[in-house]
Amino acid sequence: MRSDRFFTTIDFHTAGIGMRLLTAGLGRLPGDSIAARRRHFAERFDHVRTGLCLEPRGHRSMLIAVMTEPVTPGADFGLLFMYPGGYYVSCGEATIGAATVAVETGLVARRGEATPVVIDTEAGPVETVARLEGDRVREVTLRWTPAFVVQAAQVVKVAEVGEIPLDIAVGAGNVFALVEASAVGLAIHRERVGEIAARGMAVRQAIAEQLPVSVPGQGTATVDNVILHELPDARGVSRNALVWGPGQVDAAPCGSGTCARLALFHQQGRLRVGDTMVSEGLLGLSFLGRIAGETEVAGRPAILPEITGTAYITGTSQFFFDPDDPLREGFLL
Repeated sequence: MRSDRFFTTIDFHTAGIGMRLLTAGLGRLPGDSIAARRRHFAERFDHVRTGLCLEPRGHRSMLIAVMTEPVTPGADFGLLFMYPGGYYVSCGEATIGAATVAVETGLVARRGEATPVVIDTEAGPVETVARLEGDRVREVTLRWTPAFVVQAAQVVKVAEVGEIPLDIAVGAGNVFALVEASAVGLAIHRERVGEIAARGMAVRQAIAEQLPVSVPGQGTATVDNVILHELPDARGVSRNALVWGPGQVDAAPCGSGTCARLALFHQQGRLRVGDTMVSEGLLGLSFLGRIAGETEVAGRPAILPEITGTAYITGTSQFFFDPDDPLREGFLL
């Protein structure tokens, strides 16, 4: 066996989306912020991202969280997030999974039935609470960075569909286009995942061509994430599906996207501080979203969201990079 690189991961799924936590193989990443470390990683190790995320080691839906040392006092560790198309500022499913892994494997010491875990991300420190039931983490609550609406009540034209109303919102640093599924002639059911992907990608292309988006603190922004969703029903359940990356549909209900939707429903008067919403994905699994408070971002009204979900450890992996392998850096068809 020949290899000049060796990586270890702990694998898990959160509400159905399978992910990996990269725990060993990189060494220390320089930088006094997660953003600086992500830039260093992108400049020096982007071939590691493609090699681990793409086939033959990964697949087009693979998302990997990279564990690094903390950058703020009191934090337990840091995370940066990568996928086949690049990097994310944050990811709720990966953060819930990382907190679960850290507590269940002893990377973070257990401190009672509700163990606090502080995680540094590019969007800022995330306070989490891992609630234990016996030897396992039953659920994790994320107390996240502010979420807010950037551009409300926008319209784009999509061929063969017509004018599509949408809203642009930010959740945990990620930018989302939020579209009611009925506006594109769909309902959120797993049997319609192909149509969901096609309509989501069509909306994303229309936004890129027709709708300039500017986000406070970021300036001009590209909208890579489109969420098709349904309004909360009488039980407070809102089904949704995220279209992301190279046309993938998230099986899970998207944690940062749930934050963005909470901000939208708060602005629309559908939810108030203290209210909760069940954000349900295509597999029927869900996150519980809660509006914990109100704040402002660059003079805009914003909310302080909380997301609660459950992750399950599925295994461990060890990956080798043979220097003679012609597919060493991965591929995507």
